[in-house]
Amino acid sequence: MKIFVLRHGMTSNADADEDRELTDTGVTEVENVVNLRRDDLRGVTRIYSSPLKRVRQTLYVAKRLIGFAGSIEESPYLKTGSRLPEIVNFVNDLDFGGGDILVSSHQSCTSILVLWLTGEDILIPNGSLLAIDVKKPEQGAGKILWQQSRDGSNVKRAANFVDQF
Repeated sequence: MKIFVLRHGMTSNADADEDRELTDTGVTEVENVVNLRRDDLRGVTRIYSSPLKRVRQTLYVAKRLIGFAGSIEESPYLKTGSRLPEIVNFVNDLDFGGGDILVSSHQSCTSILVLWLTGEDILIPNGSLLAIDVKKPEQGAGKILWQQSRDGSNVKRAANFVDQF
């Protein structure tokens, strides 16, 4: 199974973090990165989202571009403040025989997910997409296949988790 991790594009300012939306530039960033990897995303059978508006908007753009007919599922494990136990619960709830998944959440959630699955401390910039091949729901059982960023840059490995902020 492949897990695709998609980060949202540029967002607007708002009084509250949960009210931030994608800007027109942010929508274009997401469209560009998804279009570059559209063929890779054709096997997606499930899409999971955090509850934030900008993340849902990101996934609706991806859903439209890849022709996904299913619904976007909001996961209780992908909320702001989720840490390793919630991310492990998220992975353990996945059906590893059910096809590829697309997931979008916050920087901390996505970084924890990638680190737990692959052992790689990866910066997933806004407007980028990362693919992981995962055979089983187990720490270190995944392998990063590629990362497609909006500017075409390579995977950025962080020396420390704080390097990502």
